[in-house]
Amino acid sequence: MRLADPWCLILLVFAAMPWVAERFRPRLVWSSLRIVPPRSWRPGGSGWPRQAGLSLQALAIACLVVALARPQTVAGRTVIAGRGVSILLAVDQSLTMTAEDVPIGDGTNVSRLEAAKRTMDRFILGRPDDLIGLVGFGTYPDLICPPTLDHDTLRSLLATLGPARPGENATNLGDAMAWSLQAMLDSEPSERVIVLLTDGQNEPDAAATPDWLDPDEAATLIRRLGARLYTIGIGSPGGLVRIDVPGTGISYPEQLQEGYDPVALARWADLGGGAAFSAGSAETLDRVFDRIDSLEKRPFTGEILTRYREEYPPWVAAALAFLAIDRLAAATRARRLP
Repeated sequence: MRLADPWCLILLVFAAMPWVAERFRPRLVWSSLRIVPPRSWRPGGSGWPRQAGLSLQALAIACLVVALARPQTVAGRTVIAGRGVSILLAVDQSLTMTAEDVPIGDGTNVSRLEAAKRTMDRFILGRPDDLIGLVGFGTYPDLICPPTLDHDTLRSLLATLGPARPGENATNLGDAMAWSLQAMLDSEPSERVIVLLTDGQNEPDAAATPDWLDPDEAATLIRRLGARLYTIGIGSPGGLVRIDVPGTGISYPEQLQEGYDPVALARWADLGGGAAFSAGSAETLDRVFDRIDSLEKRPFTGEILTRYREEYPPWVAAALAFLAIDRLAAATRARRLP
């Protein structure tokens, strides 16, 4: 609870007005009744009923003064600007990410893509003050969500992330890095971080993207423009995926032969000023993101918009109630006068 205009409380001195008015109200003296001891008579009497009426009037004034001070409660807070960290999550969507070879700790496995989505969702929840965006990539990079503080929308888009369409299953890591960097350049925070997660090696489709960017150049550019690059390799060589036959509804299993290149990932992370990690299980992937989270902690100095709910109506209602009770009591006393 807070008061929007606390200076109005100085008006509480007027709560004493009923007693002041009663003290200086003209008194009637009955000259024809000299046999009665000289005593003033005030309308309504001077006993406890009258004092109760004065108290009700004082309470009504006090309630109105509190209403004028505008009591408020917090209705919510919204971050409208921030200077935390801008983070771009770049996720491999190639077909190999559907291989269900990532243990989740209960004796079952999930796909590499599903494990990445679960861990990233938890990571997003743990950084409410940072701008976070999402890029998916296969043959082509796709900006799914620019860096935003609207993490509910971001999480919804992350949940719908699926494998790339047939024919777009290449792994274009260089363009993914460049696309992620471009998405972050317009964000306000000076601290910019790209987290690149993949299960394969850089194998762009030269026919579809003849001007693909070399990952070494992309990583160097990331560091030159003041950002950092973290690389994560998920899964292991091998793995089983199912290949759909277009137009038939039929699919067949295929054994994967190659996995990510840890040496290349480490080189790109070094060029990008970050670090490289490997994750063969969901638990390990969680620890990797926990490590990135600890490395990129920055004090938040943004602006927070606080919404307040006005709470003066009950005080006005209480004042009216006190006045109504006082008037009813006064009318009752008046009818009882001889």
